[in-house]
Amino acid sequence: MHETLVDVLVLLGAALALGALAERFRQSAVLGYLVAGTLVGPNGLAWVGGGDVHGLADLGAAVLLFSIGTEFSLDHLKRLGSRAFGAGVLQVAFTTVAGFAVARLAGLPASTSFAVGAIVSLSSTAVIARLLAERQALDRAHGRLSMGVLLTQDLAVVPLVLAVSIAAGDLGLAAATTAAGKTALYGGGLAFAFLLLVRFVVPRFFRQPGVSRNRELVAVFAATCALGSALAAEAVGLPAALGAFLAGALLGGSPFATVVRSEVAPLRTLLLTVFFAAIGLSGDPAWVAANLGPSIGITALVVLGKAAIVFGIARILGFAPGVAIAAGLCLAQVGEFSFVLAQSARAAGSLDPQVFSLIVTATIVSLALAPPAVALAGRLATGGSKAPAASPVADRSPQVLVVGFGPAGQVAVERLPPDLLARTLVIDANPSLVSLARSRGFAAELGDATRADVLEHAGLRGARALAITVSDHEVTRQVAELSRLAAPDLAILARARYHLAAAAIAQAGADPVIDEEQLVGERIAAGIVRVAGTAPAA
Repeated sequence: MHETLVDVLVLLGAALALGALAERFRQSAVLGYLVAGTLVGPNGLAWVGGGDVHGLADLGAAVLLFSIGTEFSLDHLKRLGSRAFGAGVLQVAFTTVAGFAVARLAGLPASTSFAVGAIVSLSSTAVIARLLAERQALDRAHGRLSMGVLLTQDLAVVPLVLAVSIAAGDLGLAAATTAAGKTALYGGGLAFAFLLLVRFVVPRFFRQPGVSRNRELVAVFAATCALGSALAAEAVGLPAALGAFLAGALLGGSPFATVVRSEVAPLRTLLLTVFFAAIGLSGDPAWVAANLGPSIGITALVVLGKAAIVFGIARILGFAPGVAIAAGLCLAQVGEFSFVLAQSARAAGSLDPQVFSLIVTATIVSLALAPPAVALAGRLATGGSKAPAASPVADRSPQVLVVGFGPAGQVAVERLPPDLLARTLVIDANPSLVSLARSRGFAAELGDATRADVLEHAGLRGARALAITVSDHEVTRQVAELSRLAAPDLAILARARYHLAAAAIAQAGADPVIDEEQLVGERIAAGIVRVAGTAPAA
């Protein structure tokens, strides 16, 4: 236990230092995390041995995909479109064949060549989903296409593992068929169990009076769902992260998705840092230095080859050129599930140490290239996203955010003109008030607006105005401060229940601040004049 804690501490410390250094030079912190793992890992300074750290890394991937899953309700998954999932099937097939052909030309045995093709066919759901979410690109055309392909790849992990075992002679066809049938049966049962949990158990839990008042209970619930669904999937032979995503997607269709996502965010951040750094632990700088030419060549071939294959498939399926190029850039890396296939192939004797080291190197370098590639993809897809793509999704970002649906918030929302009301979103931490808003036909989300991720998910950066109507002046100040930091040009209107709090709220970034006591005084004065009139002359 002590050694594990020391390893995690060293890994987090190195990731913190190199992540900050990467950001200092305008690079993604992910690059710093990967380098940190390689530097302190068993093939570097040997300060961290690995071992139990990889278990924490797996949990990080599961928590991330659970959180991302809450962004994808079942309706949202349908909106990805059949073409996106079809592109995923074709991408896995073509990339596996291409990888097999190149490996055979390089003189590798057939079983090894098939393992190599299967390994490089997978991209990183954990990395790309996070990067697309950060750039609010999950609902853009290239984001939907990328996610459809990534989810298809994740579903293909189990069949690919079985196929690699068959190719290596480690598993017979009959045994593989039986295993695949059992996995499909167990997977369907697991999905049904998740559905029952979300439809019947979760609403009862959140409607308990104590839960709505105690955010710690929500955080514990979110962590339990993320980790429990991952372990349940693993128990039936599915990838743990895929089970976590499925549970998150089912929960994403409930009114509680936003609050769950916000509460799991701190745990997700911590475990994801360990996840990226743990991938770096597999790197071997000395081996790369001794094999620099092949390492660069193979990595370039993988990245450019995958991008070209995705581009070609997307164009064949009718996606616009900009969308096809952007999706190719997003999916050009080797993913975390590739390690599952690589370990399986290695155990079956299909991968020798040299090929395994090449795959690890290509994975780490391609993951390091993912952040700038996704950023470039967003710029290239700007024009292409207007062309017909899979199931277009209208721009749903609100123009107005209203925090609080108490009496003041209700009056404010009800008096908005219909055209503006259609682009207004209410945010409240009280489930009953959210239900009330929805019953009156208003768009509303359950969430704590003092959490930056809740505001981000609600579309703060794209909004024109934010109205804070809650009576608690400290909450008002915090929301104003967070919002001003995230969106410097946003118009923030805030209520100050007490005159003494008005200055602090204004200093936090709200303008105008509606001073409730001053407004009451002015209304009373106006009432006096209206009732009493001008005093008669002496």
